Amino acid sequence: TCALPILTVITGLHVLVQIYSIAYLEMDWGWPRFFGSLSFFESGLCALVLTDSLFFSYVILELLTLGTYLIVGTWYNQPLVVKGARDAFLTKRIGDLILLAGVIALLPITGTWNFHGLQAWAADQANNNFVLPGGYTLIVLALIAGPMGKCAQIPLHLWLDEAMESPLPSTVLRNSVVVVGGAWVLLRLQPLIELSPLAASLLVVVGGTSAVVGALIALAQIDVKRALSFLVSSWLGLLFVAVGLGGINVADHLMLVYPLPMALLLMAIGAIVLTNVTQDLTQLGGLWAKRPLMGLAFLSGAAGLMGLPPFGGFAALRELLALTVSSQHPALLGGLVLLTNALISAGLIRVFGLIWGGRPSVFTTRSA
Repeated sequence: TCALPILTVITGLHVLVQIYSIAYLEMDWGWPRFFGSLSFFESGLCALVLTDSLFFSYVILELLTLGTYLIVGTWYNQPLVVKGARDAFLTKRIGDLILLAGVIALLPITGTWNFHGLQAWAADQANNNFVLPGGYTLIVLALIAGPMGKCAQIPLHLWLDEAMESPLPSTVLRNSVVVVGGAWVLLRLQPLIELSPLAASLLVVVGGTSAVVGALIALAQIDVKRALSFLVSSWLGLLFVAVGLGGINVADHLMLVYPLPMALLLMAIGAIVLTNVTQDLTQLGGLWAKRPLMGLAFLSGAAGLMGLPPFGGFAALRELLALTVSSQHPALLGGLVLLTNALISAGLIRVFGLIWGGRPSVFTTRSA
């Protein structure tokens, strides 16, 4: 994967989020701490993309976990915010600790932590049909645990829900690019995962479960930020399925087309939340006549995740469907992809209908 497009997305979205934050938090306090945390995320993500070391990738992922704790706890005078920051930190720490065990155990076997060295070692093992060392599968499973936590995959998915206590501008950055940090590490570990059929199968099971269950949970949420956060788990679940099936290029495509639509969705929602003083979907409605531009922005972002042509999500999901057709269970996995896309689409249409459709509520009657 070329690092330049990833770095462009990270830095470009970071600039947009900072501009967005200036207006969104105009009357708020603690700007130096908040903007410092945003820059901490940006530097950590750029370092994660540029490093060629698995060990330093682990260190950077730990720093991103710390960044999550700091930015979720921005409004630290509120008990729910403190609880959310603590729970998000501890949940991600579970995956980080298991990842650390795998990183340490991997070095004596491969003799290197550099990703290029690991890829060469994996290729040598596959080409010469060497017998893999004992416990190799357990090591790979441990390496998978870290990306599972970062990408909010079941059962390490609840931290993303807790992280919704942070200001919405930080949610834009975290849900669009920060969660993709775990996916980036997973993609670079794919040659090692391919040597273990059990680990690859587990990725498919975890990703498929997260994709369907995450989209179903999103359909039941009345908090708009949480409704979109569970769709993050769902989309990244499809990426896990692609990696488990050996489709590194497909997973790469899914990762690249995801950040911009999600950021657009959250920015449009933020404008609504800011001017209507609520993020409860049951208390919104009838805003199409008052906020049509925000509605169009939301629809544009939704189209990118729904798999509608000519948007990028369509091409990525089509490639994923082609990958499932060539798998051992084409009907099951192909149906899973189609079902997930249908549920994600239903979740996005539901949010749009509850905000921009229907009649104005008490909160939206005087919306500016």
